[in-house]
Amino acid sequence: MPNLPKNWPLKAPAFRPGDESGPKLCYNGSMKRTNVIRVLPDKRQKRVLEIIGDRCAALWNVVQFRCRQAFLKGEPVPSYEALCSEFKEHPAYKALPAHIGQEVIKKARRAWDAFFACLRLYRKGKLAQCPSLPRYWKDRKTGKRFFRVIPVKAPTSYSLTAKILSLTLPRDLRNGSGDRLLLHTKGLLKFHGQPKTLELKYDPVKRRWYAHQVVEVPDPVAKARPPKCAGLDLGARTFGALAVEGLDYQLLFSGRELWKDFLYWTKMISREQARLNRTGRKTSRKLKLLYRKRSKRLKHAFEALAKQIARILKKNGVGTLFIENLTDIRADMDFGPQNLLVHNFWTFRMLRKAIEDACVKENIVVVPVEPQGTSSTCAVCGGLINRLVRNKAYCPNCGLVWHADANAALNILLKGSSKGHGAEATPQRPLVLRWNRHRWESRLKSAVGTPLRAANSVPEAA
Repeated sequence: MPNLPKNWPLKAPAFRPGDESGPKLCYNGSMKRTNVIRVLPDKRQKRVLEIIGDRCAALWNVVQFRCRQAFLKGEPVPSYEALCSEFKEHPAYKALPAHIGQEVIKKARRAWDAFFACLRLYRKGKLAQCPSLPRYWKDRKTGKRFFRVIPVKAPTSYSLTAKILSLTLPRDLRNGSGDRLLLHTKGLLKFHGQPKTLELKYDPVKRRWYAHQVVEVPDPVAKARPPKCAGLDLGARTFGALAVEGLDYQLLFSGRELWKDFLYWTKMISREQARLNRTGRKTSRKLKLLYRKRSKRLKHAFEALAKQIARILKKNGVGTLFIENLTDIRADMDFGPQNLLVHNFWTFRMLRKAIEDACVKENIVVVPVEPQGTSSTCAVCGGLINRLVRNKAYCPNCGLVWHADANAALNILLKGSSKGHGAEATPQRPLVLRWNRHRWESRLKSAVGTPLRAANSVPEAA
């Protein structure tokens, strides 16, 4: 998109009390969570959902056309209240239940709020590319509408359990059985509280329907945090090196098996891309499924690792976790733009987010620590170390040879807790955990396959 004219507006009209298009914040000591369950409609119900979704797309497109024309002419973009009053008698609005039509207009207006926020950042030089205008729900090649979501405004318009989802139907789609559409669901409602909005989404890759319900749950009661600390070093081959205050050894989470799994699915993706090139195509449903499966398997391992770390910290009475801050770490690396390990496999932001979420549930505070010097100094004496091989560190002053990632984790712990070198450094042989496609377990096993020192049985600190 070219640079925007200077006379175009930079922001939307200010929000007023009662304006439902504004951001909703919880000031009553609560937070919002999302329940995601699968919807199992039959053939007739699928057709009904497709009709409702197409009507939502039609209303979205006319609202976006109205807002885009106002913006391109240099006029203020209408607010949510103005759009509701303007489209109240529109055929696209009247074809939907009122609560669904209002939610479609609200989502369209919020898209413009996000555009104005990005535009302000671009004018200040904080964004490299100019943001594009909110788009239509329409395929440019075929000219057909497609729907992304069916939003439902309030819990008075739906009811959701672990087995049944009930929705209000438009007038022309109601039959003799009533004005409600009963859909079978499959899944588990993880969060319970005050229900809010609900969105029905269709996944075109899996060809499945999913219901996303927003629930407002109260904040957990804050308890006094234990005084112990821990340090976590993040890496590409060793995902995490954990040093816990009071433990006489460190924990290493090896990414070797997960790296092999990532390479396998990357090879499958390359085969599918080669097949598509021979037929003159760019993408296919199978290719999208392969990309989805590769990312899902990696995310599953990261979430399991985060839960394992939070479980270990809680068992050992840790209240603060010092984690390595890797912001802009790739800017200092010179491995080339085509390096698969660094640029594709090592998604450290996803891992850090999973660890932070798991620690919040256990009332553990996560504090970022600058990693400068943590891998080049000895945790015992503070002198410079030599890297004999990739994972071995040798200190000429102490004469110690131990794992480089364990040394970095101890340095992060000492740096975050402001303790001197040698105060908590115990250069013991670390416990290595590997991914077995289901859980993280110790690689030290007996002849019968029982872990000698499993991660779930980490001894508590003395």
